[in-house]
Amino acid sequence: MKRFFGAALLLLAVHAAHADSDDTLSSNPAISQQALVSTIRLAPGSLPATMRAYGQIQAAPGAEMTITLAADGIVAALPVAPGERVMAGDVLAMITPDAPSVAERRKAFNALAAARAQRVHVASLRASRLATVADLAAADQVLADAAASLTALERTGAGVARVVRAPQAGIVSSVLASPGSAQPAGAELLRIIGDDALVAVVGVTPAQASAMRPGDAARLTILGTGTILAGRLTRLAAMTDAQTGLIGVTLAAPGAALLGAPVEADITTGILTGYVVPRDAVQTDEQGDYAFQLDPHDIAHRVAVRVLGTQGDQTVLAPDLNAALPLVTTGAYQLDDGAAVRLAPPSGPAF
Repeated sequence: MKRFFGAALLLLAVHAAHADSDDTLSSNPAISQQALVSTIRLAPGSLPATMRAYGQIQAAPGAEMTITLAADGIVAALPVAPGERVMAGDVLAMITPDAPSVAERRKAFNALAAARAQRVHVASLRASRLATVADLAAADQVLADAAASLTALERTGAGVARVVRAPQAGIVSSVLASPGSAQPAGAELLRIIGDDALVAVVGVTPAQASAMRPGDAARLTILGTGTILAGRLTRLAAMTDAQTGLIGVTLAAPGAALLGAPVEADITTGILTGYVVPRDAVQTDEQGDYAFQLDPHDIAHRVAVRVLGTQGDQTVLAPDLNAALPLVTTGAYQLDDGAAVRLAPPSGPAF
């Protein structure tokens, strides 16, 4: 019986001790209501200064190549359509000769044959001293002219069926003729934009444009596909667009990109130097941007900050803070000026 009462008293003592420890925390509101925060030590750092803009993939100025008809003919077929990608040598159009071209080519053949016969005849007369040296030279000239005329027709393909091929790889931007139509020499059949002539054109505000220079590097993201390209600023317009009020910026965009594809551009304009901190350390209200620093007694003090720039989850602050005081990061959103805080245990290396 004594053993039973002894064990019961021991259990009651343990329970009372545990209850006392819980009551110590719950009975002290000053401790239980303190916000749990994480901090970092301020140290100088830098990030690229970037500006984001949006636009689309377009043809570079003057990059469109017009495919024309070298000689009169009839468009028998156009096996390509606008927006289609072609390789060098691909068939763009099939041309059949029209009646006048056939007749002109036959006339040129006949003229050459006649000039050759005439030259043989004059040469025989000269051998008999019935023709002069000048007569033979004149016959030679007529023969040369006839041969040149036929060669010119053959080079253009006049009078014969022919195939028009792509001079280089690119994208068919427009088809200007229709199958079955008779076209004169020099008529425009279609236009091609070379693969190496595509650029990204984005719009920026005048304030953003003032910080940009030709040669600035850019990171291009093709929206929809997520394709990332390395670009470079090649041209900055000198006037704003009448409709958008933005300034056009042309970025070289090497690599595979679809004409007309929407693009997001992050243009690097320099380097931002200051205190690099997590983005969630900075709060904003009607008074502006601010953060919290802790004094030696773990009391949070609101301090105004100047944000120089942000990239991803990092922000660069102007270096006019007290670097001796830690800066609150996680938990800053729940603080008020003068609030006492509890520090979270470190979970890894300092930021």
